[in-house]
Amino acid sequence: MPTLHWIGKDKVINHHMDVPFKVLEHAYGFDNGKQTKEETNSGNKIIHGDNLEALKALLPEYEGRIKCIYIDPPYNTGNEGWVYNDNVNDRKIKKWLGQVVGKESEDLSRHDKWLCMMYPRLKLLHKLLSDDGAIFISCDDNEQANLKLICDEIWGGGNFINNIIWQKKYSPQNDAKYLSDMHDFIIMYAKNKSLFKRNLLPRNDEQNNRYKNPDNDPRGVWKSSDLSAKRITEKDLYEITTPSGRIVLPPKGRSWVVGKDKFDELVKDNRIWFGENGDNVPSVKKFLKEVQDGTIPVTLWLRNEVGDNQEARQILKAIFNESNAPFETPKLPRLMERIIRLATNENDIILDSFAGSASTAHAVLNIMQLKIAKGNSF
Repeated sequence: MPTLHWIGKDKVINHHMDVPFKVLEHAYGFDNGKQTKEETNSGNKIIHGDNLEALKALLPEYEGRIKCIYIDPPYNTGNEGWVYNDNVNDRKIKKWLGQVVGKESEDLSRHDKWLCMMYPRLKLLHKLLSDDGAIFISCDDNEQANLKLICDEIWGGGNFINNIIWQKKYSPQNDAKYLSDMHDFIIMYAKNKSLFKRNLLPRNDEQNNRYKNPDNDPRGVWKSSDLSAKRITEKDLYEITTPSGRIVLPPKGRSWVVGKDKFDELVKDNRIWFGENGDNVPSVKKFLKEVQDGTIPVTLWLRNEVGDNQEARQILKAIFNESNAPFETPKLPRLMERIIRLATNENDIILDSFAGSASTAHAVLNIMQLKIAKGNSF
């Protein structure tokens, strides 16, 4: 398997083992919306501090127990104006690199520095993830290629699930020098691909509205599905006579999806649709009540489904009651909700170690509130 080498790698490859264990000291909590110094039994934790030390501190209690990890690390754009400095020349990073890597750190490129920062954190996250869990990592083109290679090394290339494309913008940038970037990546790995089971995503109104009932079938709404498939199977090549008397065959290069006997059974059960006038090429009726309770996730996540950067800023402005959001590019709860629904079930543990504007926690609260309102399961 191809591996990635950079200056300082030999110093950080096992650095997670050298990070000292520290005890998490309880500062305050919330009970029925009121701040208290007493520990609560919600099971939720917000940890303030260096996330490398915090991840190590979580190991005694949570090693192998986290079902879903989402992180939104610095994109390494070189931007120094964000609330969370996105420049790997930040003095804190330089100090840490000097301590861990030594004099070599003076010659590192910004990509070397970013990789040195990320590697030990990913190693600890791998330890925390459950055997049937998954990790989702946001990034853009600045480090996507490097991130994929170090994740292949830590998680194993065979545990790569998908590279999700999230449409983060609605409008192109008119001042773009080359192409206007409209998306970010969310790289997804399983701890053990054979054990990870993804969930279906909830059906939405747009998907359900595709089902109609033009013939008033007592089994309810349905939509027509192609009766032919792109293959040639001799037993599935036969003439069909429509109610109007027209004789039809499968399109060129295709066969019917069922044999003649099965087709006759479907006709008898009123599961074949020939159109309102009985003259169309036949199709199969798929009833909504018989389809799986959800939809298979896809790798393209559009803004109308999970929101975009603009929506995320508006949400944050409303929370802080300010004209400007305190974070330039927060992730939005709708995006996090999709990840959580896809990868977790009730009582699973979720971790975000680059919490930023706390969008992941916001999404968990949204899902729990919806569950309470509907009085149903996760």
